[in-house]
Amino acid sequence: MESIAVIGAGMAGLSAAARLREAGVAVSLFEKSRGLGGRLATRRFDGGAADLGAAYVTVRDQTFQNVVQEAIFAGHATGWAPTGRTSDEPWIIGLPGMSGLLRGLARDLDITFRIRVERIGSTSEGYALQTDKGGRGPFDAVIAAIPAPQAEPLLDAHGKPFGDIADVRMRSTLAGVYTFAEPIGMEADFVRSDGPIDLAYRNNSKAGRPDTETWVVHGTQDWSESVLEDDPQMSAGWLLEAFGGIAGAVPKPVWQSGHRWRYAFVETSLGVACLSGGNHRIAACGDWCLGARVEAAYLSGRAAAEAVLA
Repeated sequence: MESIAVIGAGMAGLSAAARLREAGVAVSLFEKSRGLGGRLATRRFDGGAADLGAAYVTVRDQTFQNVVQEAIFAGHATGWAPTGRTSDEPWIIGLPGMSGLLRGLARDLDITFRIRVERIGSTSEGYALQTDKGGRGPFDAVIAAIPAPQAEPLLDAHGKPFGDIADVRMRSTLAGVYTFAEPIGMEADFVRSDGPIDLAYRNNSKAGRPDTETWVVHGTQDWSESVLEDDPQMSAGWLLEAFGGIAGAVPKPVWQSGHRWRYAFVETSLGVACLSGGNHRIAACGDWCLGARVEAAYLSGRAAAEAVLA
């Protein structure tokens, strides 16, 4: 049986690993953070939790629809229709947090958390990974399912097929999470703005979330990048002030936190499902291949798996 390494346990990496698992391939998945999800992340704190990254997902492809339906039937996902939204497209959320959408894909996978891959090397026996915790491998193939700016240095030595990664542009977002002792005076549960706030939503309007009044606020890309290197907690304070301009008088939060998404949004994608080289034994995938949607990450991951299986 072949052995394949997948780098990254977000939607793209788990999609690739799940497809490889279906094919009977041994998969080793490496994730630098402490949990699943990537940008489908949830921040937990005393008395609550809040989604930090993608607020919801939409479904247009039948293959992804099947995954979402399985998650709904298993109790890991449901719909969300907050007051204030203008879209007629169904919105889907994970339960009890956005990473719930990934539970089915992650089932029975061998995942190592808190390990950072620093280099992908070629040996006579296959590919070896150099990590911050020592060497791993050899593997018959490798799939890098991480943001393009992180994938580029890992794949630069593996030839021309990966040169196009440099054409991808990913932008940053600063997210703030705020809990309040009582509901604030906002009728809408979801609002969009044009700066410095991109969107804000009442996290406790989502099913499965704690009842505590909690708001998640995302800055626009332009504003977020202007404060990207500042202390995230200080930036969260500035974002709260801007939120007050939309919500009116906002009381002092009981708790607040800022999170810096350095690679949050795909502004320029490649327009291809994935990249592969080395006789299809090494591949790269992510939403940056197809576009700025969670579904795009799923489809790209699956395409990368098909490339190495071929």
